[in-house]
Amino acid sequence: MIGFILQYLNTLCPGIHSHNIVLLEIISGEYLRIGVVIKFGSESATILGKEVLEYAESIGISAYLDSSFKNLEWSKRFTVGEDNVDYIVVIGGNGTVLRTLHRLGNKTIPIVTIRHGKRGFLCDVMPFEYRYALNNLISGRFRIVKYMRLEAEVRGRKVPYALNDYVITTTGPWRSKVARIIVYRDDVPIYTLVGDGVIVCPPAGSTAYNLAAGGPVVDPTLEVIIVTPLAPITFCSRSVILPPNTTIKVRLLRDSPPLVLIGDGAVTIELSPGDEVLIRRAPVPAYFVRFKIGEYYVKLFERCM
Repeated sequence: MIGFILQYLNTLCPGIHSHNIVLLEIISGEYLRIGVVIKFGSESATILGKEVLEYAESIGISAYLDSSFKNLEWSKRFTVGEDNVDYIVVIGGNGTVLRTLHRLGNKTIPIVTIRHGKRGFLCDVMPFEYRYALNNLISGRFRIVKYMRLEAEVRGRKVPYALNDYVITTTGPWRSKVARIIVYRDDVPIYTLVGDGVIVCPPAGSTAYNLAAGGPVVDPTLEVIIVTPLAPITFCSRSVILPPNTTIKVRLLRDSPPLVLIGDGAVTIELSPGDEVLIRRAPVPAYFVRFKIGEYYVKLFERCM
């Protein structure tokens, strides 16, 4: 039987933040339990998921399947965000990973990512490497990396945490109109934007919509907040990178059309002229199990081809 105790490093080598890398100490103890989340609508992901479940059980890991996944017969089930497991193995792409994090809420269960999507920047295990990953998981040969997330608030309502981004933009019948907003840092105006809107993201989301919109690539081990205007009509409106303790406020001007706030491409909230969106660092980060530290930029530029 193998259990794990997470121990946070107080100091690491220069240039690496101690709050981003977590080492594991292996001790004898409770049985290792994993929950498996499989991408919906993919026959090949379902087949791979069954192989992962069966192999995990064969090496002494107690494996549970996501209770919302109905396309595979498996007697042991768990509910994401309610039932406790030691790790969650996600088989899919970025979308499946982000939806799993939304379902987890404030729970800090580390995620193992097996890539089965088109891009999968967040996923570091290839489908054929699942045995390697599970063997290393049970023997403790990996690191846990902590990624900063953001939280948003609209009219007193909390929005699910975002690892990719929050996007404030036009939509529907107003898509042909320009958004008119003011972006503040701690109540101090940064700029007034006239254009398609604005992206606010943490470093892990810098390679998503932010990158497509001309924003910078930021190393995911850093803790900053990135603000990138969407198609601004003013030349000087460019991305800014702000400290992690900043509160970003986006206020819709009275002459702006209605806009929407989109969190990680999954959560949508309608905004009216005069509304304000508050965005800040989330109190709970996302934890990822990483077997290959140092391949981030190789993976990034390979998948951008």
